[in-house]
Amino acid sequence: MNKENNKSKISIKQILSVVVIALGIMIALIEPFDGLGQVGHIMLGSIIIALATWIFRPGKGTFIVGAIILFLGGSIAGIPIPDLASGFSNATLWLLIPAMFLGYALMKTGLGKRIVFALFKQLKLSYIKILIGWFIIGIIFALITPSITVRFLILTPIAVVVADACCLEKHSKGRSLVVISAWVAAIFPGIAWQNGSLFGPVFTSYLPEGSMRNMATSQMWLHTMAPWIVFSLVFMAVLYFVLKPEQKLTVTQEQLSKMYADLGKLSKEEKGCMVAFALLFIGLILQIFLPITTIQVLFASLILLLLFAVLSVKDISHGISWDIVVFFGIILSFSRICEISGITIWLSPTLASLLGPIAGSQIVFVLALYGLCVFLRFFDVTQGWVSSAILAMATPMLYETFGINPLICIMVFICASNIFFFRYQQPWIGQAESVCGEGGWNSRHLLKASLVYALLVVVFLVICTFYWSIIGIW
Repeated sequence: MNKENNKSKISIKQILSVVVIALGIMIALIEPFDGLGQVGHIMLGSIIIALATWIFRPGKGTFIVGAIILFLGGSIAGIPIPDLASGFSNATLWLLIPAMFLGYALMKTGLGKRIVFALFKQLKLSYIKILIGWFIIGIIFALITPSITVRFLILTPIAVVVADACCLEKHSKGRSLVVISAWVAAIFPGIAWQNGSLFGPVFTSYLPEGSMRNMATSQMWLHTMAPWIVFSLVFMAVLYFVLKPEQKLTVTQEQLSKMYADLGKLSKEEKGCMVAFALLFIGLILQIFLPITTIQVLFASLILLLLFAVLSVKDISHGISWDIVVFFGIILSFSRICEISGITIWLSPTLASLLGPIAGSQIVFVLALYGLCVFLRFFDVTQGWVSSAILAMATPMLYETFGINPLICIMVFICASNIFFFRYQQPWIGQAESVCGEGGWNSRHLLKASLVYALLVVVFLVICTFYWSIIGIW
């Protein structure tokens, strides 16, 4: 019976993918939209077909399939390759690649695990101290690597070990609180600042080159980073009250110290990794005084990892997901592709008529935009990367006409991109569950956490409208 159900699900998925792909082909051939030229129709059709491959994964395809489709459509439309591949020369992508390797080294050497137990062995554990510990570690890891995947792949298995050491029953509120809060700490604190995750650099890259993008990049620490870190802390505090467990913790400092001792002495690879990260932090600080860039610092740290044999040739090919790298490269090309194909000019009046009427009221604007983005997230399985790229086309109009700082839109995009009602919306859920096994969270408790997040964001955005008014960006 289950096999028959699976077959029916697969067949429905295949049918939907064929329908959407056929729609893309029809748009490219028939050219049904007034005001959009032939090049624009071909590229719009190609984008729809690429989205179908990313959403429905026909033939279990990778993100590269959609990228190839966009390149093929662009070449047919006559768009120059440098424009189609503009995202691959974007500085953001070249920040991403060494940063992903640094995160991988942190996980491969076990240094990340050592950092966690080094902190916890100093504490007499309680649920509140565990949550504070996770939050501190989340901030530290966000400073070390922008790779959220690496962070939660380190923290969630450790959270299971801590829950086991505390003798917390499976599917209990206590276990769920410990594991979910570790997952939250790995993801959320670093999201809304420039180097704490990929959201900051990628979403700011959606903005037009020049003053708007420079303004967003330079001001992000004050306008989004500070309030978001506070929000992350409040979110974890609310989680404690929502999932407040009755079962008391029984783990002792001696047990935690033993867990740390079981890691053994620092390995040669861990020492090499520590040197590389020390260089990274020193380099980032020296940027204030010397004419060096973040990319230079990241690549210098990556070179050290290779020279110290922390990373091998095999790690270069298998250590990070090059499929994800290609995906971000093509996503970063979206703005240029839409601009040169005429999609931006054609779509701008529609976005203006959609967002213009609500732009006059601060609270109405942020809540309506958040509601729209959340609605789109039920269809945009790329974690909001594509829908945000499309909506970002309206940021120049919103800034010039209504004075809405683009960082306000980016903050809303980030909030909506990280909802996690369902697994298909948030791949980090399935990945975390795969490494936690049966010792992880109760799915009902995770659903409660997702509802808390979505509702808390509404309150957060309302408060942010007053904060942004006070600091003078709205």
